[in-house]
Amino acid sequence: MNPAKQINNIYGYVRVSTSEQAVNGISLETQKDLINIFIKDKFNRTVDKFFVDAGVSGTVPITDREASRHMTDVMDEHDIIVSTRLDRLSRSSTDLLQTVPIFEATGVTYYLCEQFGDMPISYPRKKGKTSLHSKFDMNEMVNKIMVMVLSAVAEIEHGSTVDKFKEGKLAWAPKGYSVGGSAPYGFTKVEEKVKSGNRVKRRMKLIEVPEEQVILDFIFTLRARKLGARKIAKQIDAHFPDVAPFPFWKVRNILARKVQGLHKAS
Repeated sequence: MNPAKQINNIYGYVRVSTSEQAVNGISLETQKDLINIFIKDKFNRTVDKFFVDAGVSGTVPITDREASRHMTDVMDEHDIIVSTRLDRLSRSSTDLLQTVPIFEATGVTYYLCEQFGDMPISYPRKKGKTSLHSKFDMNEMVNKIMVMVLSAVAEIEHGSTVDKFKEGKLAWAPKGYSVGGSAPYGFTKVEEKVKSGNRVKRRMKLIEVPEEQVILDFIFTLRARKLGARKIAKQIDAHFPDVAPFPFWKVRNILARKVQGLHKAS
C-alpha cells in the first residue's frame, strides 16, 4: 500500500442513523474513541476535526449530508480521513464507488480502522504513471476490489436490517431474544414460546454463559481503559491461559455489536 508520507490534516468521519440509535447501535462517541485510539497509535497525533452526521441514514448520498459534504469540500492533498467502517461513510454501492476515486484523485488517504486497521482502503493516486505500469498497479486493483465488495456488503446489510425491522425481529433484541444467526459470544440460545398478540410464537432466548461472560467483562473493562482490540486480545491470552487463543478480530466484533449480545455495562 502507498499511504501518503506527508500529512496535513487528519479528519474523522462518524455517522449513526436514527434506527441504529434506537437499537443501541454503535454510538458516535464510540466511533470517535476508536478513531482517536487508531490515530494516536499510528501517527502519535490527535484528530484535527471530526465531521459528524447524527441521525442520518447511510443511504442518503454523501454530498446530501451536511457533515460529509463539508468534509469533501475542505479535504485536500496529503489529508487523512478515518472512519471505523465503510458503511459509516455510505451504504450505497454507487455512492461509494463514486466517492473513493475522488479521495484518490484529491490525494487523500482513507482508513477504515475497525475493518482494515492501518492498511488504507484508498491512497493518493500516483502522478505521471504511463503505459503498462499504470494499468497493472496491483495495489490499486486490490483496493478497487475491496471497495466493491465492502460497498455491496454494506448495501446488503442495510436491506437485511430494514427487512428485520419490518418483521419486528429487532424489537425483540432489547428483551434478550436472538434476531437470527448463531448465538453471540457470551450467550447460548434456548427456544421459548412467547405470546404475541393472540398468537404464540417460538423465539430463541439468549442465555448467558457464565465463563464467557467473565471474558466479556474483561474485554469491556480494558476497552474502558482505551485499549484497542489487538492489545485486549493479548491480555485475554495472558490472563486466561485455559481459554483457546482469542483473535483480535473476535474482540473487534464483540466491541462492534449493535443489536444482540450487548454487554450489560455498555
